[in-house]
Amino acid sequence: MTPCGMMEFMCMIIPVAVALELQPSMLKVQFFGMIHSYDPILCHVVLSMYLRFLDAFDGQEGEVSRRLLLISREAQHYLVFRLLALHWLLGFNQLVFEKMKPTLELCSTFYPALFDPLALKALKLDLLVFCSVCVSGLRLKGDSGELVDPVKLFEDGLVCVSSFKCLPPGSTETAVAFRTFHKFLIASSSHSDNDPSTTRNLLDSTIFRTLQGLLVNVMLESRRLVSVVVAFVDRLLSCQKHSWLGECLLQKFDEHLLPKVRMDYKLVYCFPIFDRIAENQTIPPRGLLELLTNFMIFLVEKHGPDTGMKSWSQGSRALGICRTMLMHHHSSRLFLRLSRLLAFTCLYFPDLEVRDNSRIYLRMLVCIPGKKLRDILNLGDMILGISPSSHPTSFFNVQSPRPSQKFKTFKNLSSCIHLERLAPLLVKQFWSLALSNLVVSNTKPAYLEGIRDLKAPVEEKEFSDCSDTQIISETGRINQPQEPLRVMDSKVTEILNTLRKYFSCIPDFRYMPGLRVRISCSLKFESNTFNRMLGIDKTTTSLEETDALPAIYATVLKFSSSAPYGSIPSYRVPFLLGEPHNKDPASQNVSLSIVPVGVGNDSREEEKYRATVVIDLEPREPTPGIVDVHIETNAENGQIIQGQLQGITVGIEDMFLKAIVPSDIPEGEIPRYNFDLFKTLWEACGSSSSTGRETFPLKGDKGIAAISGTQSVKLLDVPATSLIQATERHLARFVVGVSGVPLIDAICEGGIIQNVIWEDASLDATSVTNHATGPLRLTYDDEEYEKGAISNSRKRNLGYCLVLIFLPPRFHLLFQMEVGDVSTLVRIRTDHWPSLAYIDDYLEALYLS
Repeated sequence: MTPCGMMEFMCMIIPVAVALELQPSMLKVQFFGMIHSYDPILCHVVLSMYLRFLDAFDGQEGEVSRRLLLISREAQHYLVFRLLALHWLLGFNQLVFEKMKPTLELCSTFYPALFDPLALKALKLDLLVFCSVCVSGLRLKGDSGELVDPVKLFEDGLVCVSSFKCLPPGSTETAVAFRTFHKFLIASSSHSDNDPSTTRNLLDSTIFRTLQGLLVNVMLESRRLVSVVVAFVDRLLSCQKHSWLGECLLQKFDEHLLPKVRMDYKLVYCFPIFDRIAENQTIPPRGLLELLTNFMIFLVEKHGPDTGMKSWSQGSRALGICRTMLMHHHSSRLFLRLSRLLAFTCLYFPDLEVRDNSRIYLRMLVCIPGKKLRDILNLGDMILGISPSSHPTSFFNVQSPRPSQKFKTFKNLSSCIHLERLAPLLVKQFWSLALSNLVVSNTKPAYLEGIRDLKAPVEEKEFSDCSDTQIISETGRINQPQEPLRVMDSKVTEILNTLRKYFSCIPDFRYMPGLRVRISCSLKFESNTFNRMLGIDKTTTSLEETDALPAIYATVLKFSSSAPYGSIPSYRVPFLLGEPHNKDPASQNVSLSIVPVGVGNDSREEEKYRATVVIDLEPREPTPGIVDVHIETNAENGQIIQGQLQGITVGIEDMFLKAIVPSDIPEGEIPRYNFDLFKTLWEACGSSSSTGRETFPLKGDKGIAAISGTQSVKLLDVPATSLIQATERHLARFVVGVSGVPLIDAICEGGIIQNVIWEDASLDATSVTNHATGPLRLTYDDEEYEKGAISNSRKRNLGYCLVLIFLPPRFHLLFQMEVGDVSTLVRIRTDHWPSLAYIDDYLEALYLS
């Protein structure tokens, strides 16, 4: 009978034998011998009979298994038949291990041979996986005698595919090896919800501990296989039941892989697994940040002419991992080490693009809260129209055409976004003395012309009594007669030498950066008003929570002014949260010329809703004015907003700077130098100045200027105590000298004014002014004077206080205050006479308000 006929016969006889309850042994004796044939049909007949009459074949399990293994080992057979024998054996294993324990002798017969086809090796490795599952089950039941070690099965079985470490990542043998890893790891745990096995049992298994060490060694020895390990971990993470296994593997990689990797250019192969570690919130970012910092230092040290694009590509990918950590971790966990890494990259990395990207990330880390920052990083690509890449950390994205965005201008933007001075002005100056409109001639007057170049031969021209800055004219010099020589005594010579040395330290703003005046302001915006302006409907209750507050991003403030303040640089605010409550701005926009001095400080809670803005001015002339403010910013929905804000008023007190001290003056001699400079400038600005038409070169020796001073006087009806307190509050850093024992005692008691010259005796009349003519008498008319109604208004003279103020770009303001019990006489001298127009209001606001 042919094999096919035998199969048809058995298909008919077995149902008849079951129905007649015939003895199965009769069939066993007649047909079991066919198992020793090499015909797959006859083997199939025996296995079908075996499965139908299990009790009759008791004790024959080992013989059947050995026969099937022998068939699979016959190399002369077709591969299909050998694979079929192993499939039969896999199905037969359940019956085998219920009656016969998986001993070492039995399991050793399942090991793949070295030269077996790869498909055959894969099936034999599946047999070893099943043996491992059976061993684990028996050990859980308490039966551990003479059982094979699952770790030995795992390690010995992988010998047949051990060459995967030397093969490309896409090789079939590598796929078989990692398929076996996965089966050994999760074989004892199915995906069924009814499976009693837990992930904790898998984590405690010896197979898991052995596999994690093996994977670490694989990535260290062959970095090309890191991508395969990443795919292996991703497969675990994507499974709802086994995702914990993937997280634990990543934790072990963080502990054992990161400290062992070599620092070289091939480290970039490990970046995919580093990215998975960065994405996992259960892993502390400390180890990865330290590794990335060392890698950035390595790239900086190894950069050279032969580096090519390595620094750019690898630095960009390292920043991609930093971006991943910003997206998945709280900023508090990252701030210290990540800020150091980004700051180092900003300063020292050789590639400009990497430095710019790191600077952006650093500003975002410092300025933007965590949730808002993650929203920006997740949704920013969508807003900018960037096509998604295959991996979120890729820096090699191809950008799709960016949609054109129009700026939306709001006329009432200043009603919700406010830029205010941190220190309010004593005098809100709503006017400015513009003398240029009064000039009829085409030539610019000397007090507006600034500084001219010094040309040889140096000759001087006639000085006008009304000008505050005398400049050497370069035209018409040839026809001018030579000025006669002047005879100067030692005192005048000393004054001129002091002034030459002093003016040589003042920068010429035409050829170098000039002196700057900085005005600190506070930027804030009201949440409710801002939402209504944008058409966003949010209730007041939701605004109480920080995450629900609106925010503006990448704000650019542009400044301009009609006053001579030079080019004003713009200011950028990366991020700003809106204030949760509408504040009553009733006290804002007060149109008073004089405002109170005391201003309350903002609470610490309010400060996080405000950003400090610094307006940097480079005055060409010390004059008040208004700085216009234009804002461009981005809302959370990507809308670009622009508009005009309320202007910032610049007062004359903003121009007050300390006098420049030459670099060769020791620190301990600075108070004496400032005191002597005051006396020198006081003499030079006097009406009977002995400096004549002397000119003084500025720093750089390209420009010269001269001093032509003017003077004024102001009587302040204010008690000495109030005057001293106001001076300590606003002018303490400009005080250079105090004389008179009563005044010195009163000022020293406050302890605020320090590092000045204290003189016990009254000032010498020749050094400051000629006031030794007795007490001052202010008369309004002859009749009132004759009645004696006005007499000495100061009563007792306490002493003198000297104040030296520098007005950029090169002018000065001098106060000599004769302090009395109930009033003070302020003598004023300056080399910039237009500033006298503002000093009266300033002194009244300072001392009389």
